[in-house]
Amino acid sequence: MLDDLNDFLDAMRYSRGLATATLSAYRTDILACFQFLQRYKIQRLSEVTAEQLLAHLAHLQNQRGFAERSILRNTAALKSFFTWLLEEERIPTNPTDIFPTSKRPQQLPRTIDEGILGKLINAVDGNTPIDLRDRAILELLYGCGLRCAELCGLTLHDIDFKQQRLRVCGKGQKERIVPFGKLAKEALLRYLSWRNTFIETLDNGKRIKQLSATNATFFLSPRGKSVQRPLLSKIIRDRIRQHLPDDASHVTPHVLRHAFATHLLNHDAPLLDIRDLLGHASVATTQIYTHVSDTKLKKTFKDFFPRA
Repeated sequence: MLDDLNDFLDAMRYSRGLATATLSAYRTDILACFQFLQRYKIQRLSEVTAEQLLAHLAHLQNQRGFAERSILRNTAALKSFFTWLLEEERIPTNPTDIFPTSKRPQQLPRTIDEGILGKLINAVDGNTPIDLRDRAILELLYGCGLRCAELCGLTLHDIDFKQQRLRVCGKGQKERIVPFGKLAKEALLRYLSWRNTFIETLDNGKRIKQLSATNATFFLSPRGKSVQRPLLSKIIRDRIRQHLPDDASHVTPHVLRHAFATHLLNHDAPLLDIRDLLGHASVATTQIYTHVSDTKLKKTFKDFFPRA
């Protein structure tokens, strides 16, 4: 069964180009199902029934308290897995065929007011290497609308300071070019001037870590490691949430991406251009921001409706 799972994940990675985070979620969800199926003494995946899978989902909801979104995610993982098994002729029938095809309820992305966000980013104005790094990260997350994985994967070779643009590797390993503004350029150059010194951590006056010449990752931790999602989330929590006057539990790195799209739309940027900047495969994905941007809708209503 584990061999089948590994083969499935490899197929999703190489033939469909699924993101690493998606593959990790698939693995976690399917392994949890395998553990539940042990009570039925299942030896082969061809023995699994729809009733057993539904019992697993019910267990997640009723016994482990999974939310509806998590149940839908587990359902989607199992449907993808068993559909692939059938296509590969590893099972005679697909036990998930009877699963309901309900879609995850659409939730509007939350964002931050443009003026407030600008002040919060400007508040990170220290001159220490960490301050300079964090300011550059905030400028790119908001100023370019990058996904977490896209920012973490940036290298020295991906940044063109002369043309003020980034080469970004997005979902499905699709590359796109994203421009950045003068404030982001200034923040990037200030951090770059400290980048090598930044990872030369001192312990009692002795240097204990130096940057490897082969490490071209742009954003680094003080130990010379590439910045990853957990550290990125901590930076946002420490640098943004502490300055917000109200509840900021919703503020994550991805919220800055939502803010980028929403603020572009508020300033009348064409929807197709926003799609390309975000790296969406379909404009239908980008259209969700037309529901978020009520500021622009209110202005249109006031300007054009005769009884506004």
